Amino acid sequence: MIPTDNPTVTRLLALMDQKHHWAYPALTKPGLTRDQLLVHFRHEYATYVRDFPVLLARAMGQVPPLPDVRHALAENLYEEQTGGLSKSDAHPELFLRLMEGLGFSRDLFDDSDLCPAAESYKTWLMKKSASEPWQAAVALLTIFVEGSVNERAELAGTYKRLQGEEAVKKHPLVLHYGCPPSAMQLTRAHGDIEGSHRADAWRILITHVTDAQVARAVVETCMDALARWQRYRDGVAERMGLSPADTATPPKVASR
Repeated sequence: MIPTDNPTVTRLLALMDQKHHWAYPALTKPGLTRDQLLVHFRHEYATYVRDFPVLLARAMGQVPPLPDVRHALAENLYEEQTGGLSKSDAHPELFLRLMEGLGFSRDLFDDSDLCPAAESYKTWLMKKSASEPWQAAVALLTIFVEGSVNERAELAGTYKRLQGEEAVKKHPLVLHYGCPPSAMQLTRAHGDIEGSHRADAWRILITHVTDAQVARAVVETCMDALARWQRYRDGVAERMGLSPADTATPPKVASR
């Protein structure tokens, strides 16, 4: 059990409670055009999906000889880059197969014409993933980037992410946008392994963030990440032609 009364955990959970964006409901219901979907997914891929294994490797590279931390990060990296734990494939590759399922050519997914906030967030993630203290870099990637607004409920055991074919069948891209279930291997892989990665992330935090100065760096890094992520999501929503008036109250959806 993760002690949610730990001061650093308390502060990070308060941050994760805010990791939602007003544009999310538009992505969970019908009504978006193909151009709007492409803008969203192009930004997701180029900003962090494609290079997430690299970000993990950069963070792991500065971890001192702590077997538990290195083991957890190595497993995470192995899954992201190879799909070895979920018996699938590299997650960036699975993302592109999902896009092909939606009818988008993979050559559309490059770094061209990203909104400025996406460029800024991407550059910042690359820099902070290799910045000291290592605990802040690891928390940034494994708690903030990989985590969601459901973090508190997952730790409490009151939220269970859908897995396997149930997750695929109920996914908005299948329900509303015609993506064939056969292209949804990324969703299956996430369902198979994300629970253990969430547990590892919080266990590393509890075990190795005991110094007040390090704890402050961890929280401040994730605070900065939240602000930059919100600006990134605002920029993408603007490119999609969305406004807050187009959406309802954000649902609690698991999204990076």
